[in-house]
Amino acid sequence: MERRLATILAADAVAYSKLMGEDEVAALADLTACRALIDAQISSHGGRIFGSAGDSVIAEFASPVKAVQAALAAQNGIAQANAEGRESGQLQFRMGIHLGDVMVQGENLLGDGVNIAARLESLAPPGGIIISKPVAEMVHGKLDVAFGDSGAHKLKNITQRINLWTWPPQKAVRPAKQRDPKKLGSLAAATALVLGGLVYLVYPNEESFTLPTGPKVLILPFENVGGDPQDDYFSDGLTRDINAMLAKFTNLFIFAPEAGTALRDKPECEVIRNELSADYILGGTVQRSDDKLRVTTTFTDAKTCLQLQAPGPFEGDVSLASILDVQVEVARKIASLIGSSDAPLFKADVLQTIREKAPESLDAYECYMTAHWFYQTFALPEHRRARDCLLRTVEEEPGYSLGWSRLAYNYLDSKKNSYDLDPNWAQKSSDAAHHAIEADPNNADAYYALAVRSRLLGESMDVYRKHAERAVSLNPNDSWILADLGIFFAYSGDFETGLAWIERARALNPKLHPGYNYAAHLNAIMLGEYGEAIDILLAMGGRLPMNQASLAACYALNGQQEKAEETVEYIKEQFPDYQLDPRAPFRARGMPKELIHRVMEGLTMAGFPVPPEETIE
Repeated sequence: MERRLATILAADAVAYSKLMGEDEVAALADLTACRALIDAQISSHGGRIFGSAGDSVIAEFASPVKAVQAALAAQNGIAQANAEGRESGQLQFRMGIHLGDVMVQGENLLGDGVNIAARLESLAPPGGIIISKPVAEMVHGKLDVAFGDSGAHKLKNITQRINLWTWPPQKAVRPAKQRDPKKLGSLAAATALVLGGLVYLVYPNEESFTLPTGPKVLILPFENVGGDPQDDYFSDGLTRDINAMLAKFTNLFIFAPEAGTALRDKPECEVIRNELSADYILGGTVQRSDDKLRVTTTFTDAKTCLQLQAPGPFEGDVSLASILDVQVEVARKIASLIGSSDAPLFKADVLQTIREKAPESLDAYECYMTAHWFYQTFALPEHRRARDCLLRTVEEEPGYSLGWSRLAYNYLDSKKNSYDLDPNWAQKSSDAAHHAIEADPNNADAYYALAVRSRLLGESMDVYRKHAERAVSLNPNDSWILADLGIFFAYSGDFETGLAWIERARALNPKLHPGYNYAAHLNAIMLGEYGEAIDILLAMGGRLPMNQASLAACYALNGQQEKAEETVEYIKEQFPDYQLDPRAPFRARGMPKELIHRVMEGLTMAGFPVPPEETIE
C-alpha cells in the first residue's frame, strides 16, 4: 500500500446533536452555512476533502501553511457570521491539524497521520485550532498569527507524547497530568506572540512572568479640548497615569499607553476589538483653562460597542490635588465595574502611598509629564525643555523620586541621541538614579535608567542584569521598560531572555515598534537560519545602515548573491561613511564577537569592503 507524508485537517461541529434536538431546522441551516465556509476555504487553499459526516470534515493538504491558513480563514469566517447575528444559532467547530505519514487507499487516507489529526480536533477549544509540533515547525515565521504552547499530550492509541500548539493562544491548555510548574511556567507566559507579522512560538522557562488575567482594557489618550495644542502633553500625561494606576493596582489586563496612542486616530470600537481583542475601551476629554479643569470619560463594552456607565464628569481647580483625585476616581470606578473589590487600589494604605509619592507642586508634576512627552517626537527642543524643568524640579523638590529618575534618563537620551551631550553624563545619570532610589526604593524607572547606563558604558552583563531584573520585578507590566531592556539582553547574546521580555512587552502593547524585531533577526543569524532572518528584517522595514548590513550579510550567507550585492550598493550610496567601520554599531551595542564576525563574513561575501579588524580597533 502506498505511503506518503501529508498534512491532515480534521474539523467537527461542537454540540451539534444538542442543537439538533433543540431546533432541527435552525441547526441544519447553521451547519450548511458553516460547511460552505469551511469547504470553500479548503478548496481555495489547495486542500482535498476525503471524508465527511455532515457535521465533520477531514481534508488533505500538500502544505502545512496552506492547511493552517484555511483553518484560520474558516474559523474567522464562522466567528464573523456568528457576530453578525445569523437568524439561526451560534454553531462552532473544533479543528486539528497534523503533518504525518498516511496510507493511500484509493481516494481515502488512513493511518496515524489521520488518527492524530482527529485526536487533536477533539482537544481544540470551540472555535479554535490545535496543531502538532511538526506543523508548528513548518509554519514558524510564515504566518501573521499567534499560537500558545499546550505542552506534550498523550493521545489515545498513540505511543509517543505529542507537543501541541493552540489558537487562540489564550485558550491553550496544559496536559492535566505530569505537570511540573518549574518547567512549564504559567499559561500566559507560554503564549506565543506575534512579532512583525511572523509566527513565533515561545517556550516556557523559569524566567517567565504571569500576565494579568482580568478583562482587557484599552485606554485611549484623552482628547485635549481646551483649545491650546500646547496642552496635549497634559492630557496625554493624565491618561498615562490612569493607565499606570490601573495596571499596577488592579487585576485587570491594561494595554500599554503606547497601544492606545497608536490607535488614537482609529478609535472606532470595532477596529480596537478586532486589532487588540480588547474587552473594554476607556476614553475621555480634558478641558483646561488657567484655573479650572474638566475631565469627562467614556467607557465602552468592546464586544457589543455599547456605552457603559462612565466615571465623571470631574470639575475642579487646576491643582495637583484635583488631578490626583481624577486619576484615583477614574481608576477606582473602572476597577469596581469590571475588576474585583479586593484590588489594591481600594486599600487605604495604597492610596496613601500614591499621594505620598506625588510631588508637592503642580509644576513638578507637569515637568514629569513633559519628560514623557519627549518620546512622542524625540525632538531636541522637547529634550531641552524636559531637561531644564527637571533640573528645577529636583532642586525645588529633592524628595520627588520620579523627577530624579526622569532626569537620569534625560542624560542617557543625550548620550543615545547626541543631544547637548554633557561630558559627565555617566556620573550625572548615576547620581540622579541613586537620588531617585533613595527617595523611593521601589522606583522601577530608576533601575531602568541604571540598566541602560550600564550598557552604554559597556559594563559587565552581571551589572546590567541586576538592574534590569530589579526594574522588571518592580513593574512587570511596563511594556516600554520590558522591550527596551529585552533588546539589550538580545544584543548581548542572551536571546532567550531578550525575546521573552520583548514578547511580553508585545502582549501588553500589540503596537510595539517593529524595530524590536531586530532581536529575533539577530537570533536567526546566530542559529544559521538566514532565510528566516531575511524574512524578519523585510517585515520590519527600516533603512538603518546596521539593518541593511545584516540584511546584505544574510542574503550572501543564504546564497542570494544578487540581492546581497544590490543591498551593498544601497549602503554605499546612502551611507558612504559606513564602510569606514562597519563593525561599530554592532560593537556599540555589546554584541557577541561571534555574531559580529558572522555578519562581517556575510558582508564580505556580498562584496562590501570590510576592513581588517586590527585596522580599526
